[in-house]
Amino acid sequence: MSAFWSTIRWIKKRKVTVLLFVFSFIVSGLIINLLELMTLPLYFLNKKLFRQINSRIVYFHWCIIPWALESWAEYDIRVFAKEGLFETFANQEHALCILNHRGDLDWMIGWVFIERSGMLGGTKAIMKDIAKFLPGIGWTFMFMEYPFLKRDWNKDEKRLAQSCKNLSDYPVNMLLCLFAEGTRFTPEKHKASMEFARSRGLPVLKHHLTPRTKGFNFIMNHMEGVFPCIYDVTICYRNNQEPTLMGVVNAEPCSADMMVRRYPITDIDTSSEEAMSQWLINLFKDKDDLVEHYQKHGSFPEKQVNMPKRPYTDLVVMMWLAMVGVPALLSGLYLAWVGNWLVLAIIVAAVVLADRLFQMIAHQTDTAKSSSSYGLSSKKKSTQEATPTQEDKKEQ
Repeated sequence: MSAFWSTIRWIKKRKVTVLLFVFSFIVSGLIINLLELMTLPLYFLNKKLFRQINSRIVYFHWCIIPWALESWAEYDIRVFAKEGLFETFANQEHALCILNHRGDLDWMIGWVFIERSGMLGGTKAIMKDIAKFLPGIGWTFMFMEYPFLKRDWNKDEKRLAQSCKNLSDYPVNMLLCLFAEGTRFTPEKHKASMEFARSRGLPVLKHHLTPRTKGFNFIMNHMEGVFPCIYDVTICYRNNQEPTLMGVVNAEPCSADMMVRRYPITDIDTSSEEAMSQWLINLFKDKDDLVEHYQKHGSFPEKQVNMPKRPYTDLVVMMWLAMVGVPALLSGLYLAWVGNWLVLAIIVAAVVLADRLFQMIAHQTDTAKSSSSYGLSSKKKSTQEATPTQEDKKEQ
């Protein structure tokens, strides 16, 4: 049996296998885009039905991402939370979900938790504007009404207000994900964040950047009554092994843990922006203590909960491989056999183009290549002047 799995892992790492996987992911996304486009008239006739249909359609593309982590790259992902939390609340309510943003794939790790909770089709995130132009996954973000920002508050304020208003009557259980640090953690940004925190008398965080409160307060004010709770998700990687998207594609395993906490809105002081800002700052101080505990003990203080992988992701991926990947491979072999080099060249070009497009998506999630200077000037801005956005999604 060990020889069998060793062979499977060897096959995964072959370039042709990776190309077929990437090709299937890109083409399946375009097929989903076409189906979403066909439902677009419903948006103007029956918005509720449009949203319900698309939350199910998009699942057939988005679930490939959790599958890639859990089945392809064989990630070991553990979830820690209070006993009974998910049995009581999972997929039963809207929620604002606040995550830390230390690595390239925090959003993908978060999607594993969301998929296991059964809420992947209702996921939203505040993203940078460029993400919507990525064919496939970026276009699905547009159909799913993601808020897109340009990091210019003079323009983003109206756009975010419209998005909040638009999503306030969303009929599917929704998790609106927010990276309140505003950008991914880097040593340079952390240094600037510590200087800023000291200058303002704020907690100096060891493992996070000082959260930017303006966007959080804005969402809380403009979506009042929509979210009965806030989910806080803190992600850590065992052995400080932070993964990359290309590592996932190349089937490189990783181990990650996440701590999930639920805060009822009724327990949060929302009477003023100052009170909400203080709550968010205190939350990140607690998150910092959680990471410190994790690094000392190799585990979070709560117990590990049983959130097993669901079987649907395997079924969907097998469907796409049968519809897209295997036919492409067999067509190429047949054309090579009969000597139809022109058509074969077209198919190979399509596969290479899909690979290039995927490289573009990977570039958007690679801290070393795409990390912006956003956050390096934190010490010059107050926490009330910065807009938190999810900097990278393939987004992500």
